[in-house]
Amino acid sequence: MHSHLGLLRGAANVREAMTQNGMLAIARKIVADLPEIRSLPGGSIQQFREPAAGQLAQAFDATLAQMRAQHKREGLGEIVSVEALDRVVAERTPAAVIAAEGGDFIDGKMERLETARAQGLTHLQLVHYRISEIGDISTERPVHNGLTAFGKEVVSACNRLGILIDVAHGTSAVIEQTLELSKKPIIYSHGHVSAAQPYFTQNGARARAIHKPLALRIAQGGGVIGLWPLGSQYRTVDAYADALVEAAQSLGAEHVGVGSDCNGLPSTVLPTYAEFATLPALLAKRGLKSDEAEAILGNNYLRVLRQALAG
Repeated sequence: MHSHLGLLRGAANVREAMTQNGMLAIARKIVADLPEIRSLPGGSIQQFREPAAGQLAQAFDATLAQMRAQHKREGLGEIVSVEALDRVVAERTPAAVIAAEGGDFIDGKMERLETARAQGLTHLQLVHYRISEIGDISTERPVHNGLTAFGKEVVSACNRLGILIDVAHGTSAVIEQTLELSKKPIIYSHGHVSAAQPYFTQNGARARAIHKPLALRIAQGGGVIGLWPLGSQYRTVDAYADALVEAAQSLGAEHVGVGSDCNGLPSTVLPTYAEFATLPALLAKRGLKSDEAEAILGNNYLRVLRQALAG
C-alpha cells in the first residue's frame, strides 16, 4: 500500500525486486514535498523552507516522467483503470500503482490533479510533511482545523476522477472531514493505530498514529488501515505479524493492510520484499485463514483501489 522502491534511495529494478518475491502490485509513492523537507537529529522530518512558485509541481512532473519511463523499460504494468487492474489480477503480471505522498504538486490548481490522473496517478495521499493548500499534518501545530476549502474540493475531485484517497499523515480532523466528504472508501496507508488521541507535540511516530475510533470508522466505511513495520515498534517480523493479527481482530481482516514504506523508514523489519514474502506463513501459523491472509497482504488494497477507479 506504500512503497518508495527505486525512488528515494537510488536506482532499483522494480519489476525484478517484485517478481523475485512474488509481489503482484505495489503503490509507488512520489514524495510531493521532497525538495522542501529534511530529516532532523532524532529521526523526525520537517519542512525547512517555502517552495518557489511552481517548484513542487515541476519536481513532481519530472519524477512522474522518470517513473513511467522506468516502468516502460522494465515492462512493468500500470494500474490506471478497472480494466487494467482486472487484467493484472487475471494474468498475474506485476504492476505499479502510481501514487503521490502529498498533494503539494497540485499547487492549488485543480487542473493539475486532473492532468496527473490522465498521466496515470490513481492514489493520492492528501498531505505529507508540509502544511499545504490541502490541509493540516499530524506532526505540526494545526493551522486549518483540518482540510482547507480547497482540500475539500480535492476530496470530491478524487471521487469524481477515480483516485483512491489516502489520509496517512493527516490530523484527526483531516481524517474525520475526509470520511464525511468521500463517497468512496478511503485508506490510511501506513502507520499504526493508537488507543489515545495522537498530538503533534508527541514524537514523530506517535504523532503519526491514527486514533482507534477513526480507524474503526474507516473500516466501517469499507476502507483499509495499513500498518507500517517500523523497527522502533517491532523488533522482529514475528512481532509485526502479531500486530497484523491483532489489527484484524480489532478492525476485521478485510480492513487491514501492509504499509511497508519500503525504502522509506529509518529502521524496519521489512527492509525488502523478501521479508514481506515470509508473512503468509507467519499469518497462517497464527491461525488466519488463507483468504484472510491474502486479504491483508494485498487483496484489501486492490478492492478499495478498484472501487475508487470505478469512478
